[in-house]
Parts: sequence; structure tokens; C-alpha cells
Amino acid sequence: MEKNDNRSLTEHRRRLILERLRELGAVRTSELARIHSVSPMTIRNDLDVLARRGHLLRVHGGAMVKEPLAAEPSYYEKATRNLEEKRRIGRKAAELIEEGMAVFIGNGTTTMEIVRALKERPPARLKVFTNALTHAVELAGIPQLEVYVIGGYLRGVSYALVGPLARKSLEGVYFDLAFLGVNGLSLEHGATIPSLEEAETAAEIVRHARRVVIVADHTKFGVVTHGRIADLEEVDMIVTDEGLDPQYARLLSEQGGELMLA
Repeated sequence: MEKNDNRSLTEHRRRLILERLRELGAVRTSELARIHSVSPMTIRNDLDVLARRGHLLRVHGGAMVKEPLAAEPSYYEKATRNLEEKRRIGRKAAELIEEGMAVFIGNGTTTMEIVRALKERPPARLKVFTNALTHAVELAGIPQLEVYVIGGYLRGVSYALVGPLARKSLEGVYFDLAFLGVNGLSLEHGATIPSLEEAETAAEIVRHARRVVIVADHTKFGVVTHGRIADLEEVDMIVTDEGLDPQYARLLSEQGGELMLA
């Protein structure tokens, strides 16, 4: 009887894990262990079982929704995920911006939090470039800034302007800092996003920036999506939240990357 009760509790925990995964898109082993008051080893076993059943994809330090590499949630779907972590990351990243800089802020829900942080304390004589319509509207309400919008083909799923016209707009323009959001960060495959068109545009931005800063919450680490923006060697700094697996932080440091925790 006790054995059946234990099995029932295990399956109930696994159902709750799947519900949380569907809500957030990705989960961490350490966080699940804390929520369910069990050991990380127990959670790892749960995730392994659910992966074998085809319910999720195992990644370093946790799991993510099992979906094709090119699958892409909408801007508003992403906006509800890990919101507090994104706010902290945005505020921390905004601290890197200094008076008189020329800064590029790429599209995405995490980079939007940089824009919102700038609204609170805008540096003087700042030129801000973006390829995101959502960001341009917010930036236009900050009178202290000079705002420039990179033109191109508008992707409705992300409100990003991309393609040949966007790349043409970047000719002869360079940035002190470029902030880019990603869907995946992998030690082997670098920074990736689902859209090849957006990846091509972002890769061009990398070539035009003195310093490249990736902003990504901890659930993006160990994840690989369809289009590569840059290898980690091309990234000067990663700003993430304190939920990052310490082992992953150590591996990044060993590669020489600069990491900032919010």
C-alpha cells in the first residue's frame, strides 16, 4: 500500500513539473527541488523519466519544452515568462550605459526591460538605435534621447525589423554597446534565436559594436535554437539572473567570458 502511495506522489509531482514547464517554457533542477522539497537527484530522475516519455527536452541544469529548433513563441507569450528576472537583468544591463554613448538595443522582452530602465534614469546625450517597433515607441517617450530605428521587413511575431534593408541601414554605423536578447546560450553553439532572418541581422549588429552584451535569464542557458547570432568568444558580457547554475557560471568563466548577475 505504501509503495502505491509513493508512486502516486511521484506521478503527481511529475504532473506539476510538466504544468510549470508549460507555463514557463523551461525549468531548473535546483528550483524544482526547492519547490517540491526533494533532492536534486530526485528531480533529475523525474526529468529523465519525463524526457524518455517524450514530454520534455533535457538541458544542462534542467529541462525545456520539447519543440522544433525553429519554433518561436510570440512576443506577448515571452513577455509573461520570468518577468521579475528580466526586470532585474534590464536594470543591471542599463548600468553599463554611459553619457554620450551610441547604443543598440535589439528586439525582445528582456531588452525591453533595458528600455524601461532608461525611462527611469536616462543618461544625457545618448543615441539609441533599435530594430524593434515596440522598443522605438517606448524610447520615443524619453525626450533626452536621440532615437534611431533600423528599417527592414517587419516580423509580426517579434515586432523586429530584419532582412537586407535592415543590414543596409547599418552600413557605416557603429555602436559603443549592443544589447541583444537570445532564445538559447550554449557553450558549444553560442548565442541562438529561432529566426534565421533575425539571426542574420543580429550577427551584422555584432560586427558593428565595440562591445556585445547578451541579456538572457537563466532558463536560456544550455538551450540551442535554429539561427546562430555569435559564438561566445564574440560576446563581451552576459547579463543574467542569480538563478544561473553555478557550474554553468564556472564553465563560462573558464572560457574567459565576463558574467554579470542581477
